Amino acid sequence: MNREFTLVEIAFYPEYLNNWLRFGTPDLDYDLDRRRALACFKPGKIFGYVRWVANEYGTQKWHLYVVRTVGALQPLTRIDGVHPGGEILLAAAGNVKVKQALSLIDGFENIDLDPGEISAAYYRHIHNRIAVRQPIHPYTNAHHAAVQAAKMVLS
Repeated sequence: MNREFTLVEIAFYPEYLNNWLRFGTPDLDYDLDRRRALACFKPGKIFGYVRWVANEYGTQKWHLYVVRTVGALQPLTRIDGVHPGGEILLAAAGNVKVKQALSLIDGFENIDLDPGEISAAYYRHIHNRIAVRQPIHPYTNAHHAAVQAAKMVLS
């Protein structure tokens, strides 16, 4: 099986379904029709993916995933709308947890940090702290500079 790209389904049906990329720059985009598209990511990219489903009674499901794409022969987790899947760094479900995670991502952007460049370990930290309802340690510019320096050394 060729796993050169991870495909992410984007869909928008007003008041029923909205699956979108919160952050991340796809390597390729395909518009399937006016309501659906595919975003294609090469291995090693980090993106945020939101899945929202509602019916006449309101929101039924709301999930946020921060995913790192993987290459062939690397382990992965299956995620609805992400094919074949990826490494889940953060998963939040439900109104309160998703809003909390989204506000943290907004905070990165407010201090001019690209959420796709944030440390994978920090996203895991966010996931764990949200899951147990504990305070989240701040992500500093010094932390980010260290992560970027490590990437330079490893590449």
